[in-house]
Amino acid sequence: MRNEFMSAWDGLRTKDSQQILILGATNRPFDLDDAVIRRLPRRIYVDLPNADNRLKILKVILSQECLETDFPFEQLANATEGYSGSDLKNLCVAAAYRPVQELLVEESS
Repeated sequence: MRNEFMSAWDGLRTKDSQQILILGATNRPFDLDDAVIRRLPRRIYVDLPNADNRLKILKVILSQECLETDFPFEQLANATEGYSGSDLKNLCVAAAYRPVQELLVEESS
């Protein structure tokens, strides 16, 4: 994949009146190849969300779900330190499947 990226990057051409903006994102910035880093000279580090932002993310993720009125959003946000937005989504999906998995285990016993 690195070679394809480098080949595509080196082949970029524009007219003087046109501009291209290349935006890349990674969860593993320290694993980037040096040649890739040289071609992307400006880097902006986006840290993991804090508890307040995790709370907002969880509320968006779960906004369409039927939850108890006293659902512990704050407790969940505080218990998920170090989680990214993607991690929070995966956690919610796994939690939604858990009752089904428990039922299947119960029926097979």
